[in-house]
Amino acid sequence: MKILVINGNPKKSGFIADATELVVNRLSVQGVEASLVMLGDARIQDCVGCFQCLKTGNCAIKDDMDDIVSKMLQTDGYVMISAVRNSDVTACYKRFYERITYRLGFPLLLENKHTLAISAVGYMGGKSVNRRLLGLQDVCNTSLSGHLHFAVGIPARPMDHKIRARITSAVDRLVEDIRTRKDRSIARKASYALDRFVLKRFVFRSREDVYANVLRHWKDKGYLS
Repeated sequence: MKILVINGNPKKSGFIADATELVVNRLSVQGVEASLVMLGDARIQDCVGCFQCLKTGNCAIKDDMDDIVSKMLQTDGYVMISAVRNSDVTACYKRFYERITYRLGFPLLLENKHTLAISAVGYMGGKSVNRRLLGLQDVCNTSLSGHLHFAVGIPARPMDHKIRARITSAVDRLVEDIRTRKDRSIARKASYALDRFVLKRFVFRSREDVYANVLRHWKDKGYLS
């Protein structure tokens, strides 16, 4: 089993750094082949909205995203960890998310992956946004194993044994979900089916040339005749 841990916080110390270390160590204990990507260290340019990836599957921008995308496709699941900024995700995570939305999300290349999201805020805010974006829910539609959201204070308080236990338990659940290939809930299946219907009915039909790569993957998956 392979799990990719993606840290979306450019800060090198503090709660998110400690949580990342805990996650990687726990995955190792579980016998998982874990890889770590630090988005703050990666060279990721802004998406320019050229739509080349929708047409061909390849990005026009050449930076570290090609390697990150390759790693994402080769793993069984993800642990996405980041701090909250202004009730939203961090700037480097937002750049990353924009770059995978059309390339991995629209073609549904992540639909069979499982995700654990871990976010932390000083006092309040950002929980729902981070559940969706860190959890790779919007467009990417991975199976969400869990989302942990912590209010850690400013400056962040040291991680106590209760928080460590919650993170450890969530990591173990992710591993089990991947191992057993846990299915989506009925509600999530219905929501996912609705998303596909809307895209197929109102988006793809108008510009099949623009969505050539997306349509190819949807046909391969049996979502289009």
